[in-house]
Amino acid sequence: MLNKITTFIKYLLGKSSELKDLETKDALLAKVVLDIHRKRTHSEFISVPLFALKQIHAIDRENAVAATNERVEKLKAVKQALLQHKHFSQAVLAEYLPSVSAIKVVKQSDNSYVAYEGNGRLVALQQVFSPDDLITIEVEEYKFKNPHKILKRMAKVRTLNGLDDKHQGGS
Repeated sequence: MLNKITTFIKYLLGKSSELKDLETKDALLAKVVLDIHRKRTHSEFISVPLFALKQIHAIDRENAVAATNERVEKLKAVKQALLQHKHFSQAVLAEYLPSVSAIKVVKQSDNSYVAYEGNGRLVALQQVFSPDDLITIEVEEYKFKNPHKILKRMAKVRTLNGLDDKHQGGS
């Protein structure tokens, strides 16, 4: 448990430039992330359609918007080459959108996943590619014995961020 708390504190410190702007939605998101890591039974890497992924929070802070815009420009420059892949593995994602972690998700339904880590990368990918491109992406799915409470809290975070089940991508 101490290791999980230490990891969470390091995560928060990495977001320190955003700490002064924390709101209720951010506190709930932090609680959701802690609960996911505390209550998961295991995780596994799976491939899902890019547009089966939903962001948990809006990209609405200055540094997050800037980072997402940089990612969009980088992806646009290599879009045609990336379209040849059709499947973006962790290796492909790391090459073009480097990060310390995978895009981490919780399954909401048969073809719907909510990303709680990697939202900026997800938004950039969904801005550059379209559903017609039929891109699949490798993500880390977190599994639970009973995901109902986690999913309910994730839905609340999405609502507080102005996102609903019909809204994907964008900010």
